[in-house]
Amino acid sequence: MYDRILLPTDGSDTADLAAERAIDMADRHDAVLHVLYVAERTRDEPTQTGLEEKLTDELDTGEDVVEAVDAEAATAGVETEVTVESGVPRTVIEEYTDDHGIELIVIGSTGASDVTEKLLGTVSKYVVNEAPADVFIVRPDVLLSDIDG
Repeated sequence: MYDRILLPTDGSDTADLAAERAIDMADRHDAVLHVLYVAERTRDEPTQTGLEEKLTDELDTGEDVVEAVDAEAATAGVETEVTVESGVPRTVIEEYTDDHGIELIVIGSTGASDVTEKLLGTVSKYVVNEAPADVFIVRPDVLLSDIDG
């Protein structure tokens, strides 16, 4: 049913739950799991001191996050494609979905901190309404073991 599944992740606990579910779904459908981390960048040329360094740090964090999901997926025998980009998360997710023929997006409902929780909550709401693919939202209080019984 699904050949290409996208997991946008920020490394939060909820994103980890979404990763668990996405890996399981990719395994069940024999699908390729695309793992995407977006370091937020709202301007082409950061003008405030330290913004470029912050973005570099965020991109490094993103590499660690996607590598961890990649390793978990490999253990399950799931093929992955991992990507770290900078930009506006909801826009990058939508463009990635279009460009890679994604059929299902698995995303956590909230993010890592108060700021990213509000951001990811907003991103997941946008993805549900605008993404050109089916969307599966993972809530932080629902564990995979609860779903599978």
